[in-house]
Amino acid sequence: MKKIALKGRNLVMLYLKWGWPLLCADAAFEIWAGAPTSLWRTMLNDAAFAWVLCAPAAPLTLLLDRSRRERAMSRLCGLREGDERERLVTAEAARSTLLLALSAEVIMLVLTMVSVNLVWNPAAPKGAKHGLLQVGMSFSSARHLDPFGAAAGPQSMLKVGDTLEAGRSAMEFGGYVLSPSAFPILALLILVQLAAFKGFALRQYEGIDV
Repeated sequence: MKKIALKGRNLVMLYLKWGWPLLCADAAFEIWAGAPTSLWRTMLNDAAFAWVLCAPAAPLTLLLDRSRRERAMSRLCGLREGDERERLVTAEAARSTLLLALSAEVIMLVLTMVSVNLVWNPAAPKGAKHGLLQVGMSFSSARHLDPFGAAAGPQSMLKVGDTLEAGRSAMEFGGYVLSPSAFPILALLILVQLAAFKGFALRQYEGIDV
């Protein structure tokens, strides 16, 4: 059973390696000629869809197969783990990259809760305030816990004809800096990264004799 699974994985990886031109060709024909109507276009579309379905196998293989992971890291980043010094350099680089990614994700997570609202009245006389800028932070379960954004509605708007002061037309623009629907995705990504890093670290520590 294991040999069959390994052969299937190798075939999937081979298709991912050499089948990407089918995906590009299908996308190009989709733009140039529209939806597939002929048999060969349908087969090309199915082949491209199969490539997309097989795509998650690549990162999973790199995660579970150490030899493939080392070859990939060597080709992509020039990193090898031949001795203790190289492993230390790789560990430091991985830790710094994790902290950098987490910092960027936390910043984006906060930006999904930050809203900016600008009210501008170009007809205001000299000496009077032309507008008002409001920056706030809020959390709404209907908006921030819906990854598809179905309940959130439009996050930005431009209104002409509202009144900043009596008798003066104004424009209003506002919304969240980042879409609130990205909140659960970013939160899940942060938790997965922390859990994976801790899990792999504990796994390495278990193999060390103290």
